[in-house]
Amino acid sequence: MADTRVLLNGLLEYHKRLTLHVTQLQQEYQQLEIRWRMFRDVYEGDAADQFKRGWEQTAARFQVYIDEAQHIMKILEERIGFLGQANQQERDLL
Repeated sequence: MADTRVLLNGLLEYHKRLTLHVTQLQQEYQQLEIRWRMFRDVYEGDAADQFKRGWEQTAARFQVYIDEAQHIMKILEERIGFLGQANQQERDLL
């Protein structure tokens, strides 16, 4: 039988790293968004219009990525909770 403590520790580590990744990504994206706004205010013409469309598509995809990562984090939290309870029940039986 598999040791569920190993699985629990792996899920905890994955959740920790995913949380750190998403947090860092959001912070860096915020800085990029600020720079984009400053650039957007002075950039004009056809190239600016094309870049704006490209930026908006990128921003939308980025938001989908963040939303999905946060969804994964919630699932992990749920699974970690269930596995933690199962481990506690197992310890209580011993």
